[in-house]
Amino acid sequence: MPDKMQVRHIAIRSDNPDELASFYEKTFGLKVVRRNPRGNKSSVYMTDGYMHIAINAISDKPSGIWHFGFLVPSHEPIQAITPVHKGESAPGRHAENYILDPQGNRIDVVLDMWPIG
Repeated sequence: MPDKMQVRHIAIRSDNPDELASFYEKTFGLKVVRRNPRGNKSSVYMTDGYMHIAINAISDKPSGIWHFGFLVPSHEPIQAITPVHKGESAPGRHAENYILDPQGNRIDVVLDMWPIG
């Protein structure tokens, strides 16, 4: 758990996660750490060893940046300012608790990140 808040992940919606993952792998040297089935495609999770990129297989919404996330030491100081909502969670993944900023943008506030290796 960090002792301060840190931006640690970006989630991207894509109708072709494998193509996008290949681009990030070739262009920036990111490594694939996991693939999760999502319908007939797989979401791809990548890292540079510090920052995480989640490329989510979603075709019913526009492609592009979906949200970003902070690794935080505690939800309490955030909860004192704005409600912390419970998001999805699955085995091998962190709990995606989130807040909404004043314009309705989603920001994940997670207590731990998914494993790198």
